[in-house]
Amino acid sequence: MTALLDTRALRITRWLLQQDQPRSTAALASDLGLSQRVVRYRLDQVERFLQECGAELARKRGQGLLVTATSDVRSRIAAGIRSLPEVPRVYAPPERARILLAALLWEAPDVVSLEELHLELEVSKTSARRDLQRCEPWLERNGLPLVRRAGRGISLVGTERRIRRVTVQLILEAIPEEVLHLQLAEAPSAAQQATARVPVGLLERIFTLPLAETAAIVRSSALGQTLTTGRSDAVFALYLAVSVARIQAGRSVALDTGSHRSAMDHPIARTVATIVPSLEQLAGTSLPTAEVATITEYLLGLDALDTAHSGSEGIGDDLLDEIMQLAGDRLHTALVDDSELRRGLASHLERLGVRLRYGLPIHNPLLDEVRERYPDVYAVAGEMASLIAETMHVAVAEDEIGFITMYVSGAMERARLRPRRRALVVCPSGMATVWVLVSRIKSEFPELDLVEVLSEGGFEDLPHDDFDLVISTVPLRASDVPVVVVSPLLSTTDVAQVAQYA
Repeated sequence: MTALLDTRALRITRWLLQQDQPRSTAALASDLGLSQRVVRYRLDQVERFLQECGAELARKRGQGLLVTATSDVRSRIAAGIRSLPEVPRVYAPPERARILLAALLWEAPDVVSLEELHLELEVSKTSARRDLQRCEPWLERNGLPLVRRAGRGISLVGTERRIRRVTVQLILEAIPEEVLHLQLAEAPSAAQQATARVPVGLLERIFTLPLAETAAIVRSSALGQTLTTGRSDAVFALYLAVSVARIQAGRSVALDTGSHRSAMDHPIARTVATIVPSLEQLAGTSLPTAEVATITEYLLGLDALDTAHSGSEGIGDDLLDEIMQLAGDRLHTALVDDSELRRGLASHLERLGVRLRYGLPIHNPLLDEVRERYPDVYAVAGEMASLIAETMHVAVAEDEIGFITMYVSGAMERARLRPRRRALVVCPSGMATVWVLVSRIKSEFPELDLVEVLSEGGFEDLPHDDFDLVISTVPLRASDVPVVVVSPLLSTTDVAQVAQYA
């Protein structure tokens, strides 16, 4: 276990061994130049280390922390850790990204300062900023946009329900399936076997979750027999652990009346109610009905697990080759060799494998818009989904097809492989006004090909099949081509309207 003590945990342990009276967490943090948040995350890790060495970390309410042990045990522990070097941790970029995501999710929706993040990773602020940029697409796909608060730091914007679901998603992506089961094991020694395979910075946070306790609650309930053994029961226990930790941190969920009633009226809500007393005891507080409804809602989403076979194959290069070739054959030959598209699809399909393996629900809020705006790409994405389903022996939901469409259409837009939509500008005002409008359109929509600019009178004489969109400052007679009426200065609302057709 000693090998798992990072530099800050070692410093905290040394400091605690030097104290002969209870000291507060604030005093510890001040003396070591750490934030209380950093100290709080490492206390469980330090406590387990001390227990293995024959000591206890007493947490005295209103007084602080104190190591209780004989003088011989204290001396032995101090001598043992004195020889351990304080070597800074070095993380690979994917590990840093996961640690950053965990740091943001654990504190969401609170603001986290860049100072804390760069200290957490032991890299420069510039590197921390770059790592944050790498995290943003993942957060966007999971419905939690990252927002920079001037002079304060960074935070995630989203509902508590979404934060909990995405936290579960991150953990499932970050640790192997067998490691998750070891963390949920009843025997502490079994759980420790998994630690070397997870980055310490992420492990510290996972250790704060009551995983073994919620797993025991699930196993001892009727749900332990109804959920698929070894997979959905593990995911549900993980979700409960995340929920309990969030509740203990003072976070609460909010449900609209319809969703609340729908969940509580479902027969499975009665089964969930049987584990509520155990969860309340674990959380140290009563659970409002909104929490019970949210747990029921999540459990219902796990029903999709039975559509995925345990023997599903992983995402291999052969499957990616077939997908890329299909994109090239159906849409544009240049897509076959688009390395950025391949990386994006590979990353997404890896997450798809996680969702299918664990039966996690998926929702694409842009599905309808994507399907309407890119019908040709959506059709090809459907063929790709069929190929994935055939190879992995699973069902691929429409929401996943929408995500695949977004990757492929994004690649086509990036490489300008799609035919540019032709737009006609109608503006009967003076030339100055006309060119202000044209400049704004070109700035906001560089992908549009402005075929002509004319007055209202000239519009009636043109063959309307020569363009795909009309942008006008005055109402026009109906035609077969979409007409968007805008102000000469192209307001934010106007931009949103034009974007539907651009």
